[in-house]
Amino acid sequence: MPNQTPPNPTRLYRIVHVGNLHILLTRDALHAHNHTPNDGLTYLTIHNAQVQQSRNVKAVPCGPRGVIHDYVPFYFGPHSVMLLNLHTKRVPGYTAGQGPLIYLVTSVQEVITLGRPFVFSDGHGLASFTHWYDKPAQLDMIDWSLVGQRQWADTPSDNDRKRRKQAEFLVHETLAWQGIEEIGVLNQSAENQVNQILSQFPNRHHPPVKIRHNWYY
Repeated sequence: MPNQTPPNPTRLYRIVHVGNLHILLTRDALHAHNHTPNDGLTYLTIHNAQVQQSRNVKAVPCGPRGVIHDYVPFYFGPHSVMLLNLHTKRVPGYTAGQGPLIYLVTSVQEVITLGRPFVFSDGHGLASFTHWYDKPAQLDMIDWSLVGQRQWADTPSDNDRKRRKQAEFLVHETLAWQGIEEIGVLNQSAENQVNQILSQFPNRHHPPVKIRHNWYY
């Protein structure tokens, strides 16, 4: 079992399609799948539909409980398995590559400051042997040597790397937009597009937009 000191601040990463940014700014928040406002806005999904069905019934055994879709999910590092699948066109219906994908970055400390309940896992949320936690002191159960790595494939000496890489931090129901501390993008074109969208919402929080080539495959 990992017993590693988490970084401080403990950054969290969520990937969304840039086409959804105006929706998040309009709502002034990120919402869990099961707690999305009935406002008529159409959110562009980039997820595997079969995986999402499983997350809608997977029980969370601690914290506010419920199911995974009652939470806004973040990873503990970039280079997620999800991003690789989108990049390599392994998600049915998605072929646009990494360019339109942006990172929304917050931190465990910011989530706590905003008073949002949360849980987190030490691996893939659907794996039967993943453990769940709801106390900041338990963050040492995350494999901090792995979650930020670009290379995370299982090896003969460690066939659990891929599961541990996919440890998640889940914010219950909603996270206010003001909790986003940075927007990471692939290149200058994406930075310009994000800043143009932000400019349409002068009264909203504008986190810094930074080109993060090294967060992409």
